Amino acid sequence: MIEHQITNSYGNFNNNAYIYQNCGYISHFHANYELIYALKGEISIGINGIADTLFEGEMILISPYTIHSLVAQGDSQMWVGVFSKDFIPAFFEKNKNQSFSKFFCDTDKEDFLKKYLFTKDTPEHYLHICCLYMVCDQCIKHAKLSDTASGGEFRYKVTDYISKNISDDISMIKTAEHLGYEYHYFSSLFNNCFGMNFKGFINLFRFEKACRLLSESDCDITKICTECGFGSIRNFNRIFKGFCKKTPTQYRKSQ
Repeated sequence: MIEHQITNSYGNFNNNAYIYQNCGYISHFHANYELIYALKGEISIGINGIADTLFEGEMILISPYTIHSLVAQGDSQMWVGVFSKDFIPAFFEKNKNQSFSKFFCDTDKEDFLKKYLFTKDTPEHYLHICCLYMVCDQCIKHAKLSDTASGGEFRYKVTDYISKNISDDISMIKTAEHLGYEYHYFSSLFNNCFGMNFKGFINLFRFEKACRLLSESDCDITKICTECGFGSIRNFNRIFKGFCKKTPTQYRKSQ
């Protein structure tokens, strides 16, 4: 299953960074950027279903809504930072439909980033922005495009449309028509980009929005059902339980 990490899809200078060893994440995506730097050893990564390896000193900047996975085994260590696009708005506006390959930094730039960014502590706000733009500069300078612009644009347009219309009755036909794609071409492109069926993809978005509302608000269950587009309480309970083995009410109590 592909996971949509909704907590890594918030804006307003949302940021988190950790150093990992002997752990990994299954295929997932989110609206924020993700930067992975191999501190030690080899890091196994997957980008849109294509396997690769980050060797010590290499990094990769994962664009919004790109499906990716990562594993650090044994003594391997990786620094992973997830940050919203408002840290680097100029870079985002120019490159939001692109994906980039792994790359090495210039030695002096890498030394600066190792001192101020690739640590356990988050740098002061403006220094943080400086570091992230330095990464962007090095990415443009050294990385290669690893995806077509059309594929990146497609993922962005689909996820943005679903996020904004999640309370509506969303179908593949309606989505393709709204985004200006012929239905069969849209279906083929969707399967290639996301690797799962459209209905399951929509339900994943609905489930995760429901989780957030159940955990962070006092909204009535019926209102959450409507706001997330489940259609009926029966459908809400069935789909929600299929994801986490609990009904929405049981989930709220557990939180």
